[in-house]
Amino acid sequence: MIYLIGYMGAGKSYLGKLLSNKLTVPHLDTDKEIEKIEGISIIEIFKQKGEDYFRKIEKKILYQTKENSVVSCGGGLPIFFKNMNYINNNGTSIYLQGSYNYLYSKLKKEKGKRPLIKNMSNKQLLEYIKVEVIKRENIYKKAKYTINIEDKDESEILRNINTLLTNYSI
Repeated sequence: MIYLIGYMGAGKSYLGKLLSNKLTVPHLDTDKEIEKIEGISIIEIFKQKGEDYFRKIEKKILYQTKENSVVSCGGGLPIFFKNMNYINNNGTSIYLQGSYNYLYSKLKKEKGKRPLIKNMSNKQLLEYIKVEVIKRENIYKKAKYTINIEDKDESEILRNINTLLTNYSI
């Protein structure tokens, strides 16, 4: 198992799909899987059932994933229920790291799709990103590998991942 972790906007879903195609293994996006199981969007899950419910479903999906895959983890997944320990004990974790400003530039364009930030002004969003990344960084840095995604295109990031995984067998 290869687990891509990092803050929202780091490209875990997009890069996970590309990586799985390159490695010819299945791709699992935990957020998309939750939407499929629940039959509603993550925004609606948060609105109707709350974050605690969402986090429990997220953990259940993580623990049920047994097939060798590339797993794109939701940004908060490693933070709750000691999920980061589970991830590191069951595969190879890669932290896709970006600066506050980099993440802000990505997220300000897609606020409406993200329940935790959808009602924030741009100024509030930047402050929120700074606070949250600082809170989460110590967990993210427990990943086996860290790749700085700043100002890199997808092919360069995938080459970096491939270099890390050359001796890794999925």
